[in-house]
Amino acid sequence: MATFVELSTKAKMPIVGLGTWKSPPGQVKDAVKSAIDAGYRHFDCAYTYQNENEVGEAIQEKIQQKAVRREDLFIVSKLWSTFFEEGLVKQACQKTLKDLKLDYLDLYLIHWPQGFQAGKDFVPKDDKGNILLGKTTFLDAWEAMEKLLDEGFVKAIGISNFNHFQIERLLKKPGLKYKPVTNQIECHPYLTQEKLIEYCHSKGITVTAYSPFGSPDRPWAKPEDPSLLDDPKIKEIAVRHQKTTAQVLIRFHIQRNVAVIPKSVTPTRIIENFQVFDFRLSDEEMKTILSFNKNWRACNVLDSMKNADDILFGIVLNPYTVFDNMDKLMVLIRFHIQRNVAMIPESANPTHIIENFQSPPGRVQDAVKLAIDVGYRHFDCASTYENENEIGEAIQEKIQEKAVEAGGKNFGWRTMMTNDKDKLVISKATFLDAWEATEELADEGLVKALGISNFNHFQIERLLNKPGLKYKPVINQVECHPYLTQEKLIEYCHSNGIIITAYCPLGCPGRACCPVIQVEHGISSTQILIRFHIQRNVVVIPKSVNSTHITENFQVFDFNLSDEEMKILLSLDKNWRVSSSDSV
Repeated sequence: MATFVELSTKAKMPIVGLGTWKSPPGQVKDAVKSAIDAGYRHFDCAYTYQNENEVGEAIQEKIQQKAVRREDLFIVSKLWSTFFEEGLVKQACQKTLKDLKLDYLDLYLIHWPQGFQAGKDFVPKDDKGNILLGKTTFLDAWEAMEKLLDEGFVKAIGISNFNHFQIERLLKKPGLKYKPVTNQIECHPYLTQEKLIEYCHSKGITVTAYSPFGSPDRPWAKPEDPSLLDDPKIKEIAVRHQKTTAQVLIRFHIQRNVAVIPKSVTPTRIIENFQVFDFRLSDEEMKTILSFNKNWRACNVLDSMKNADDILFGIVLNPYTVFDNMDKLMVLIRFHIQRNVAMIPESANPTHIIENFQSPPGRVQDAVKLAIDVGYRHFDCASTYENENEIGEAIQEKIQEKAVEAGGKNFGWRTMMTNDKDKLVISKATFLDAWEATEELADEGLVKALGISNFNHFQIERLLNKPGLKYKPVINQVECHPYLTQEKLIEYCHSNGIIITAYCPLGCPGRACCPVIQVEHGISSTQILIRFHIQRNVVVIPKSVNSTHITENFQVFDFNLSDEEMKILLSLDKNWRVSSSDSV
């Protein structure tokens, strides 16, 4: 097995490096010197780790001692999200080079695909605690990164915490000059990232695994969290090879051709973590370790952001995989996904949508733009939401940025009842009359499909039996969650070729009543609730204007609920409805 991975630039990156996240000033300098003495040549750094100055001192001391040459080292650092603007990218890189006391970096990564508002705070927030997003995207930052490469500040550029949608968008960027050479992501036996690794390798992008031990010293760790280093099955494999569990975990990545950057400031462990080239895990042992995957994420972005003022911030979102936060919300979403409620082919209608009900003007525009960046292509709107103007502005901005093609989105609009002085005004026209008019819209090309919302099976039957019916409804959007499973209505609609879309999949927690279900599955309740619908072949439209929640809500395609879990969630049905006539 080679001791390096070859980048697309033909440069050789040592397959084992020393991670420096959470290595505190006062200790990291000695850690780096010990690592160089032990044979390490790959060092992973970042501006937000706030320790690059000491790392640089250690490197320079060892170079001056002739213990190592600069050209033998492979130094990596990262561009933080508050520096996405063109002028700030170079400034941030130069700051890192000054602290590390180097003339160039071997590899410079975009730390996180989402930009933040420029400023002194790592995670800028408004007076309500909402994260302030930047106007520049990772595509803008990438252009500036390419200039750093042309100017010789860096030898190669890459990405960190990118999902496959974001990578695809970067690779298809008009005028792309340099492809990313690597994607650095959290990866370990509880989060094996098989699909993402396979995708990256197919594109000639290497993968680097951070937190290979599950980051046991993370500030937000909970007593009930699983521990990789204490896993009895991994210990059993370690004993068989007369190695430590840490060495087995490192070797696991090496044999997948994935670079790995374990962190330690303890000299004996630093040495031990490098002694991984004198044994090999069997194919059976590799299969066993891969089977441990539970999509459990140690580096939970929401928890890490809560601690952003107290820790060396280095955790970032990865919209391709599942986060394990929001324990109480994620159950509802995954429950719906697994009920076969509407698994529609991506070419026809994405199963995952962003809903704009209760998304206030002033925030919905940023929410839609972020959702497009994350990978959403289905947006649910309505005239009564009173925010369609901002949604339109966001869509047009993204089309002009070439972030998405005009024909590449799915939109759902609804016209609804109005009221006068808080009293419902009942029209003499029925939904059958309205349907005839909407059929004319389809004939005139103003809409591509017609559907219904909040219809029961009697109303649907009446519509389907309408004399002269020209177009059948393609979808029925209804409230649906574990407390209102809608099994009979879903079965009826599917039997008539009508797709179901589930709104309020979380029980609409923004309202006074909010059902909360807690399921132990190593992921958040929100993701479980979304996944529940997906597995029922039901389209699901969770609403959020929170950037971290929007990203998390899209990370639901890399796990499955078991049949038993689906039965448990279905058994919670109590015909409890959030959206009653009171909401009209």
